Amino acid sequence: MDSFARLLDACARCLCRFENLVAERAVLAAVSGGVDSTVLLLALARLHRDGRLPGPLHVCHVDHGVRADSRTSAAGVVALGERLDLPVHVRRLSFDGVRPSEDTLRRGRYAALQQVGCEVGAGMLVTAHHADDNLETVLFRMLRGTGPRGLAGIPESRWLGRGAHRLLLVRPLLRTRRSTLETVLQQLGEGRAVHEDTSNLDLGYTRNRLRLETIPHLRRRLGIGLDVALMTVASTARAANEIVEAQGLRILSQRARHKTNWRLELDLRGIEPGSEPFVTEALRQAHVWLDAHGEAPLGSWLDRALALLDKPDGKRLAGRNGLLVERTRDGLLLVDPARAGAPPKTHDGGQLFHCGGDRQRFGATEWWLRAAEHPLPPLVPSPAEAGRLRALLDPRSAPLPWRLRTRRPGDRFQPLGQATDVELRRFLQSRHVPRFDRDRLPLLVDARDRILWIPGVEVAEGVRLQLNTRRTIELLAGCA
Repeated sequence: MDSFARLLDACARCLCRFENLVAERAVLAAVSGGVDSTVLLLALARLHRDGRLPGPLHVCHVDHGVRADSRTSAAGVVALGERLDLPVHVRRLSFDGVRPSEDTLRRGRYAALQQVGCEVGAGMLVTAHHADDNLETVLFRMLRGTGPRGLAGIPESRWLGRGAHRLLLVRPLLRTRRSTLETVLQQLGEGRAVHEDTSNLDLGYTRNRLRLETIPHLRRRLGIGLDVALMTVASTARAANEIVEAQGLRILSQRARHKTNWRLELDLRGIEPGSEPFVTEALRQAHVWLDAHGEAPLGSWLDRALALLDKPDGKRLAGRNGLLVERTRDGLLLVDPARAGAPPKTHDGGQLFHCGGDRQRFGATEWWLRAAEHPLPPLVPSPAEAGRLRALLDPRSAPLPWRLRTRRPGDRFQPLGQATDVELRRFLQSRHVPRFDRDRLPLLVDARDRILWIPGVEVAEGVRLQLNTRRTIELLAGCA
């Protein structure tokens, strides 16, 4: 079996492992025009012709626009795509004359690839990262300082984006050396199809200097021992990272409350001593879940978020893409305010609340409420079993119509069992309601604008059940 046949077999086996995750959606190949991506495209084109891809094949070339001859590479990729009878999509980035950093180029490239993937209905994005890239990444992260996740190297697959725009990024060449790719290219006689990116020779970028100077120097001194040592580090870190990920997922699944696609509360009461790495991983996974683009947080953000556990309630930390984390009495609240639905306007009295019927949404927020009338107070479930999201009210002293609204300056509330009313602001603080939630809580008020119930917090003294109570309003609330 020749080198190209072995490469085809390796690519096919890799893609086959993920085929069930993308059904029959299109496959998008990221092609820069260099040796690596050209060989990848030739392999994918053969697999496509043989019917071994999950869906139709598209090609995307991202022109970073940072070098004068960048359009030549784009033209070369288009010509190769036409020769292989494949559709090619070209996107050009613009940085307004500012020299972009390596991270800016990477983020811009993946944003463009995701956009094209959405346009063509792709479920899988395939890139040409190879074994030498993985070694370079491990060394680069080691020199910068990183944990097990960074030392584990480049993952074979990961999700990009979320929802309808989600793409599965797959790297089928991660176990193939660049020298092998160069040999395959020569065997196929496709050397003329290659258009190397000259910016890869720019020593002003740290990765280029590492690739062109540091690694060759270390290889001359250490020989194959360098590769073996770095891959051993990566393998060990990958095993450790799998343990950390599993424990972080356990914490997230067991301790996440009121979880939606834009918020969750992490209850960290009674967390075991020495669990900081696992809590940090749970925070990382929560960030990925909540971030609008499914991005992981920076390590510095994770450190600062974990440090909030030593702060008093109400302390906050802003993160990338607007994500917010707040210290609560029980742990941490993570929210994306940009995607949080707005409560109803309350300047006109609020939202009319109907007793009886289906669930009623509180504006565009996550809250819903429902009311049912009973001729006698129901005996089950007990208050302890029902929890604070269910309440029984005696409506005799609460004239209709009832409304739902948010709090206002000067609001007062008489909690159950107290003889006098108190300032609502201070009451919510005393009950440790998170700052973010205080302006979103639905307050049930009567025709005289008296607060009857704060869902999840307390019932008003004026509507408590009496010994002679007959007609009863049962209220249920929830977040979804």
